[in-house]
Amino acid sequence: MINKALKCLILMGLMVYTTYSQELVPPIQNFSPSEYSAASQNWDIAVDDRGVVYTANNQGLLVFDGINWELFPLESQSIIRSVYPHKDRIYTGSYEEFGFWKRDSIGKMKYTSLSPLMEDFNMQSDEFWEILAYKDTIYFRSFGAVYKYDGAEITKVEDLVSTALGTFKGKMVYAPRMQGLAYLDENGNSKPLDGDLDVLEGVNIIDIEAQGDSLFIAGKESLYVYFDGKVRKINDVRLNELLSRSELNHIIPISSNEIILGTIKDGIVHYDFRDKSFQTYNRTAGLQNNTILGIDYFDEKLWLALDKGVDMIELKAPVNFYTDNSGELGAVYDLHNYNGNYYLASNTGIYNFTNSELRLIENAKDHTWNLEEINGRLYANHNTGIYEISNGKFVPIDTRTGSFSIDEIDGLSDKLLISHYTGISLYDQKTGEISELEGINFPVKQVVFENDNTFWAAHPYEGIYKISHENFTNLKVEKIRSLGQKENYNPKIYKLNNQVVAYVNGSWYQYNPFQDDFESFDDLKEYDGSKLIYKGSNYYVFIETDSGNLIITDLHDEKIRIAPEDLDQRMVKSNENFIRENDSIFYVTLNDGFARINLNKLRDINGDRWMSTPFLKEFADEKENYSLTGTPVIPYNSSKNIKVKVGLPVSSTSRLTYTLEGEETITGSINSGVLTFRNLVHGDYSLKLSAWGNGIDEVSTASYNFTIAPPWYLSLPMKLVYVLIFLSVIFLIYWLNKQKLKKHQLQLEAKFEKEHAERLNKIEKDRLMHEIDLKRKELANTTMMAAKKNEVLMEIQGELNKDKNKFSNQFRVKHIMTKINNAVKNKDEWKVFETNFNEVHEDFFKDVLEKYPKLTSKDLKLCSYLKMNLSSKEIAPLMGISVRGVEVHRYRLRKKMELDSDVNLTKFLIKNF
Repeated sequence: MINKALKCLILMGLMVYTTYSQELVPPIQNFSPSEYSAASQNWDIAVDDRGVVYTANNQGLLVFDGINWELFPLESQSIIRSVYPHKDRIYTGSYEEFGFWKRDSIGKMKYTSLSPLMEDFNMQSDEFWEILAYKDTIYFRSFGAVYKYDGAEITKVEDLVSTALGTFKGKMVYAPRMQGLAYLDENGNSKPLDGDLDVLEGVNIIDIEAQGDSLFIAGKESLYVYFDGKVRKINDVRLNELLSRSELNHIIPISSNEIILGTIKDGIVHYDFRDKSFQTYNRTAGLQNNTILGIDYFDEKLWLALDKGVDMIELKAPVNFYTDNSGELGAVYDLHNYNGNYYLASNTGIYNFTNSELRLIENAKDHTWNLEEINGRLYANHNTGIYEISNGKFVPIDTRTGSFSIDEIDGLSDKLLISHYTGISLYDQKTGEISELEGINFPVKQVVFENDNTFWAAHPYEGIYKISHENFTNLKVEKIRSLGQKENYNPKIYKLNNQVVAYVNGSWYQYNPFQDDFESFDDLKEYDGSKLIYKGSNYYVFIETDSGNLIITDLHDEKIRIAPEDLDQRMVKSNENFIRENDSIFYVTLNDGFARINLNKLRDINGDRWMSTPFLKEFADEKENYSLTGTPVIPYNSSKNIKVKVGLPVSSTSRLTYTLEGEETITGSINSGVLTFRNLVHGDYSLKLSAWGNGIDEVSTASYNFTIAPPWYLSLPMKLVYVLIFLSVIFLIYWLNKQKLKKHQLQLEAKFEKEHAERLNKIEKDRLMHEIDLKRKELANTTMMAAKKNEVLMEIQGELNKDKNKFSNQFRVKHIMTKINNAVKNKDEWKVFETNFNEVHEDFFKDVLEKYPKLTSKDLKLCSYLKMNLSSKEIAPLMGISVRGVEVHRYRLRKKMELDSDVNLTKFLIKNF
């Protein structure tokens, strides 16, 4: 009997082991104590409506905004045991301390203690382990009593030991120790919960949670449900066996048919009431610790407060993971389901993965590139050759050199083409015969058939080759020119819609058989920079080279994007592989396992996913923090370095960007949760935060407006001063212009008067010059007349002198001669001449005498005639002497003036006097 019981226990243990062993788990994110910089132990966890996570830590309140963790210790340094966000407050309970945290207007977290409201209660080392809100009243409990806070005062509800609080159908329910369940009526009185509760007698209830019309009740080793006035125990042998070993600590329903059970010893259990199936997530599955001290569920994400660290599990994620934590498997390059068994090709060999067990196939060590099923046979392209996997054995086909791929040949069902390290071989499946294709002595990673007589080969380093043949004989190997501007390293070739297509250096090309050359492939222009890693009948999968995003598309309307973060950044870079199992299930190879993707679930979630909204936590300059509401004005002197802290709770967002619009526009991504703006010019600004999802447009934004005040010299008072200065300058300019205009007017008047005077002077001068000219002419005429007269008289005198002896009256003749001589030398005429001459040549005689005082009157007379530019012949009659006498007189005058012989006397007098 004992042996039989022992066998049953062993059998149950084996059943439990088989059932609970982890094959695929949803994404689990670990937050270690070193990451959040606080104590290891976390007692409670809660998520507010925005998605911000609050954790009750041994060192204080931990807050996770989706980007950064912050720790807020209590002044007493007490351990925080419970946390509960309600509206804009976060209530926490600790040792003889209860209160709430709230961010002030500048984003600083402030704590308000409510313990002074409990001074009248006899608390005996009470610690507050649970908090909840019911009708805007906060209820909290220790092991000694239940209290309520109505916003003004704290009162004791029950002075008894309560082990759990909850709300159910509009009632505040609690669990008196070992006494079933009770609730508070409208008057605040305690009453037993209606119905048959006998099954709960003696049960130490550790948690209660409502879901619709059901109230789930957790004992240490069992799960109960209260429905329609009755309590029943969940009778699932395997579940109860697990709970008896694991010690239940928390529960939380996540749907009408599913519940999460948090244990002390074995992580969490995800239980489904419909088929009584469950899955366990513990340290083996990726949790940091098996002891669950707190639990909360928000946006299909399960947050766990652990005895060491904080974890988050995306229970409903469309992606599940298998991870080999031992490191034996290595990077997986391919995966294939063959005859009900999964085979993994990795850099360490080929593994059989069946019933959660990973087993290396005998003799299959070393790097394996590819698994290919052809005609019901599974082939492996291995570093040492080409092999067939048959009945779980690794059967060599050709081990002369390593191989990259194996391909069927259209029309030749028994012949296969093997691309390997040194060329291409033709393999006959029936006979096993292998023959090398002559003329191809270089590595070939991939081939694509264009038609029965032509195929294309991709050299991993040197580009693309076109190979023509006649039944794979008489090969003509032609290397294609380099496509694009660079060498064609590691090209990819495909056949899409009966067209040969190449992906080279981030660009797509298609082969044009009429021109026998490649040209840009416009149909895939949108996917430049994206490599094709899967080609199906309905869907194509690309990977973006820069971002690493997977894009699942039908090349028409649908486009689903999977970010590298969704795959834990674990894809095998440059050798990514996407494998189809059926229309819904696909696999992605990873560097330490693989991921399974449910495309239908991914499509549903992608169309209806919650996106968290970014928010500001702090806005500060070099000197102070500013209010997060309104539009703060930052002094110019403090605005050289503006610091902004941003939060984005965990959700389906893939990235966070910002746009700062104002006097200048700045855009960028936010990675660390902190933005720094330096040396912004003054003016009004709007900071826009945008959260982006995978495969969808911008989904949530937040804006914050602020103003940078102008410098003092551009402030409003200074602007008024500048206006006054400007007006003063305008007035000054006006006054100066007026003065200038007046001065100009005076100058014009003076100029006019001057010009008028000059005109008058000119007229007077002209008149005088005219008069002088007239007098000069008159003088010249008078002089010439006098000269003529004297000349005639002298001629008469000469004639008389010739014939004077013929006259009888000599006295009479002499008298006439005297009169003629007097007439020639008439002093009155000279005075008239001298007067007229002085009018024309003023001060002439004075100037000559000043320079030559020894000149006689006769000399002056000769000078005056020479001044008039008269010749000696003309001067002679005027002076009553002969021409010879004039010349002699001129000679003497030259001597008196001491003039050289080469100086013209007439010109000298005209020029100098």
